[in-house]
Amino acid sequence: MKASLVQEQSLRLAMTQELRQAIAMLQYNAQELTEFLYEQSLENPLIELKIREGGRKTENQMEIYGSHSETLQQHLLEQLRIHKAANMRALRFIVDNIDENGYLRESDEELAALLNIPIDEVRACVHVLQDLEPAGVGARTLQECLLLQLKRLQKRCGLAEQMIAYHFNAFAKKDWKQLTQALKCHGEELQQAMRVIVSLQPKPGLAFSSEKPLYVVPDLAVHRKNGELIITVEQTHLPKIEIHPTYSAMLTTEAERDVASYLAQKQQHVQWLLKSLEQRKITLLRVMEVIVARQSAFFMRGPLFVQPLALKEVATELGLHESTVSRATRNKFVQTPYGLFEMKYFFSNAVSEEDVSALRVKELLKSMIEKEDKRKPLSDQKIVQWLEKEHGIAVSRRTVAKYREQLKIPASSLRKTM
Repeated sequence: MKASLVQEQSLRLAMTQELRQAIAMLQYNAQELTEFLYEQSLENPLIELKIREGGRKTENQMEIYGSHSETLQQHLLEQLRIHKAANMRALRFIVDNIDENGYLRESDEELAALLNIPIDEVRACVHVLQDLEPAGVGARTLQECLLLQLKRLQKRCGLAEQMIAYHFNAFAKKDWKQLTQALKCHGEELQQAMRVIVSLQPKPGLAFSSEKPLYVVPDLAVHRKNGELIITVEQTHLPKIEIHPTYSAMLTTEAERDVASYLAQKQQHVQWLLKSLEQRKITLLRVMEVIVARQSAFFMRGPLFVQPLALKEVATELGLHESTVSRATRNKFVQTPYGLFEMKYFFSNAVSEEDVSALRVKELLKSMIEKEDKRKPLSDQKIVQWLEKEHGIAVSRRTVAKYREQLKIPASSLRKTM
């Protein structure tokens, strides 16, 4: 047997970091995309983010509340109870003064005066507090918060610690040139340190419940105008990407070879980011156009008229993979003439041979029960008969019972009032 060399050609799709990020950007909702852009601005000195005019909370936004039932104060006090700290009275007072972001705004001197104890005792209490979870809690400033977290990392990054501890102003200004000179490091080393810092939580208290609500903002809007349905991608809440003026000037002037190469690489990243944002906008718009075309009755007449629609149908019509449509509609919200709806609301399977949407049956069921005589509430069988007689919808009594339970509507015997 003779050994021989054989050359073969094969085609493989390489999942580059940029491709992974582009896929992730399509999946992000408005809030997640905003967070992602701020992370990118920290890693890329060329990026400067500007708040768009009208980019604040509007009445189109829907209030939601965090699911975390434990408050930050409860979480800290539970740790202190196990810790068995010496001066629990002072610690409880300090914990009560931690704000919703996890910061302690009062100085040691102010706390000492309020508690009427020596300042050294206050400092000891603050030190105990800053050793608790979440890392960074009890800090007075963002600089201290980040430094506390860096020192708690299992794999510490000395360069990141030096940057935050001694060159925070240059870090805040994204003065990469000053940082590389002061820290005596290369651009790639600086980038690695920046990735560590970006992974930290600047507001460690946000993971816990608060009296203040969080908000869901619409990613798209559909409104009626002169009998037509107009679709817009809502972008006023997203920060606008601009090139930092300092580095913009450097791009057009002669610079050192290493600096020029570094800036060219970062400029390429900005262009990719802008292109990916535009592609995300186009994909969202295309998907919404199909939804509006298929669900025009809903947008013209209301939720009672939503029709069956599957992800696969939209994907086939657009020539996209089903997973792409799934990502484009994940956790996205649409402002409609009838309120704010999650995009997945418009996808529903048929429940009968007449191809009636399960969502429509639920809306009819809910509407009918709201209008019933509470002294003689309708049985599930009566509802079946009404659906067939008034709307030509044939469903079983079991289906009506299932939908009623999903809507958390009690049985007729429990709805009866005297």
